[in-house]
Amino acid sequence: MKISEKRVLEWWELPGIDGRETFDEEILFLNEFAESGKLPRWAVLIRDLLPRWGFEPCAHRFFDGLEQVLTMIGSARPGPRLGGCGDIPLFVYQRLQSAGQEFLAWAEEKDGGEVGTWLEKPTPAKVEAARAVGEALLAMGHGWVATDAVLETWADQAKFPLTQALVDGEDGPLPKLLRHACCYNVFVNIRRLAEGIRAGEIPTVQVCREALVEMPQLAPERLGQLLLLLDALSRWLKRKPAKDGVHAHVHAMLGPHDPVRDWLVASLYKTLKLWQTYLDNLHGKNRRLPSLI
Repeated sequence: MKISEKRVLEWWELPGIDGRETFDEEILFLNEFAESGKLPRWAVLIRDLLPRWGFEPCAHRFFDGLEQVLTMIGSARPGPRLGGCGDIPLFVYQRLQSAGQEFLAWAEEKDGGEVGTWLEKPTPAKVEAARAVGEALLAMGHGWVATDAVLETWADQAKFPLTQALVDGEDGPLPKLLRHACCYNVFVNIRRLAEGIRAGEIPTVQVCREALVEMPQLAPERLGQLLLLLDALSRWLKRKPAKDGVHAHVHAMLGPHDPVRDWLVASLYKTLKLWQTYLDNLHGKNRRLPSLI
């Protein structure tokens, strides 16, 4: 089959490291097989689903998506993949709904639950800001049109500077949080909103790169899972036995060795290795991972 050069040969320009820096011997090795013309269509479709911008470790379901990719490789069948930007799980919608109700309850001097403990004593400015946040959170389940309508209404009618700063523009803390509700730290960001309202200050929410920076403090288990997968993939590629039951499960999902699967798993290993390098740079670490060559 004919494969476009850009689609296959520039797949490595994805995890936040400049392409020229990452175009190394491993990339050349993987591209050499891609250029051979021996790739079945299912393999190209699966590599289109590998981690890249838009499928990143900050997403709630990033690791669910990776498990799906492993299964696709093993079954030689591409399919839908979770964990992309904008992929918001049902439990997050439930938590957004609950938090929205608590913001509004507190604004009406009722029991605001956990959110109420963050907001503490009401003032007119804090009450207005809490109403804006509560209504926006409740609108999320109805889609972006409904959410934007709420944000625009509050941007037009806000009486206090705090509310105006919360909702105005794409970079306002509330629109930014909602636009990145797919991020693993969305509930921490909701608390940051509440604490900013309590202090009468414009809160800062951490998304994307900033969410990755604080991952060691907020979700160290995600970093551990990424390293586990890298180790399991490396052992599979080197045909080494699984060192424990978790590795054995990963190897079982990948299926038997053949040239196409070997290439796909090596490509997945490379993308995860690039992401690990990016994360290590953010966290001030210098880690050497096994080479594909």
